[in-house]
Amino acid sequence: MKLRDIKKSMSALANTKNVSEGAEYWFYKLLNYCLGIFEYKGLPESLPAREIETNLLLTGHAVFFTAGRDGLVCVPTSIYGYDKYYAPTKAVYGNVALISKKLTFGVNAEVVYNNYIRGNVLLQQEVDGGLLTYIKRYSRMLADIESTFSIRLVNTRATEYQVANTQQMAEQIRAYNAQLEAGEDHILIDNNFVNTFRTVERPNYPGLENVNDLLIARDKILSMFFRDIGVKMEQNVKRAQLTTEEVTADDQLLIINIKDMLKERREGLERVNRHFGLNITVDISEEFKREGGSTNVSADNTDII
Repeated sequence: MKLRDIKKSMSALANTKNVSEGAEYWFYKLLNYCLGIFEYKGLPESLPAREIETNLLLTGHAVFFTAGRDGLVCVPTSIYGYDKYYAPTKAVYGNVALISKKLTFGVNAEVVYNNYIRGNVLLQQEVDGGLLTYIKRYSRMLADIESTFSIRLVNTRATEYQVANTQQMAEQIRAYNAQLEAGEDHILIDNNFVNTFRTVERPNYPGLENVNDLLIARDKILSMFFRDIGVKMEQNVKRAQLTTEEVTADDQLLIINIKDMLKERREGLERVNRHFGLNITVDISEEFKREGGSTNVSADNTDII
């Protein structure tokens, strides 16, 4: 991308007040972070680790099968054909390059699950066993915080309601507000504007101190997200007030989810290795490892922002 293309792209400012856009932004940021939790060794060239993790995190399962000259692959699939315990026994996929095909686990395919839910709970099938629900929920909360922050920050530039008597005056007010939001000057040219324009003071207008509270809430939501996937996010907020027992209990909670995910991957890959004569291994990525089975992420870490 050339410099002029970057400048052109920057001229269309991101609408940080839009919750839908914000949720999409945070969804991919958090997903990208989660894609780095595990690392694989011994994978054939035909199968990138990214494809395995994308399937596991977003669908809760990854189906391995050979596709002719393409070798061992893992593409998005729908699982079905349940046994007496409602565990899936088959899968089907549609792929432009590979063409559609039905698969049977243990015959011409093997399945690996993201966690112990394994795609079903009693009679409920297609249960979300991945991190899709986690990521979507936290993306929405972060987008809500970001939207509120943006609106409140802009509103600190004007602490009054603006009242227009005519449509023409309303259009000028909108133009004025747009320039104000962009940080630019705007000149009013209507001779009657000054005489007819009036404002009404906003009662109990929230100041900048409330904006800071939103930033603290944003970090807290991020901390909750990382905790739920087994990652410890260090924050310098009243940390000294925690007792040793509380810190220890927190550490114990951190390792449950990520260890379950690792266990399911290893068990599933054992079946894959036996079936296809491979030696694929998986472990927690080095940057996620620390004593106790979890990792630290600083609240001021900018890698995910």
